[in-house]
Amino acid sequence: MLGRLAGAAALLVSLLLVAAPAPAQGDHLMPSWMKADAAAKHVTLDVVAGFNANNGALNFNGYYTGDMTVVVPVGWSVDIHFKNNDAMLPHSLLVTKPYAKEHFPEHAGVEAVAIPRAYTDNPDQGIPSPGTDTVTFVATTPGDYDFLCGAPGHAQAGMWTRFIVDAAATQPYVTVAPEAEAGRP
Repeated sequence: MLGRLAGAAALLVSLLLVAAPAPAQGDHLMPSWMKADAAAKHVTLDVVAGFNANNGALNFNGYYTGDMTVVVPVGWSVDIHFKNNDAMLPHSLLVTKPYAKEHFPEHAGVEAVAIPRAYTDNPDQGIPSPGTDTVTFVATTPGDYDFLCGAPGHAQAGMWTRFIVDAAATQPYVTVAPEAEAGRP
């Protein structure tokens, strides 16, 4: 009798775990690649270009065409540890003004940067794989921005996501569009 009760209890726990809803896409997420220190007002992002095969590897952590948004509170310092994982193409990351889908530049260099020092080395040509760079800046001006790859044709092909500096946010977070392909957790 005790064995049956234990088995029934285990089954009930399993059913409850399966039935528990997963976080919905669009929720405020704290992915494994984002580390925040609220006391220091500092966030570190590990961003991998060509993380997976999504969009022909033209992605940041698997996300592209604006299907991910990184939100950072105003006044926070940001460190982006960038790595190019795409063995076929060089990539970069710049924080730029937001572009309409039909108006992304053919390539983007330092002149396209919207926040001082918010770009990787050689932004208009990219960093070859397995190259890395660290981008450090302070998110002082609230607004909507884009993360985009400045290498020729990459942003036009969808290698861009959203970046927001939010005066109302108290913690950094990420949102993912419901239709997004799976990216880096």
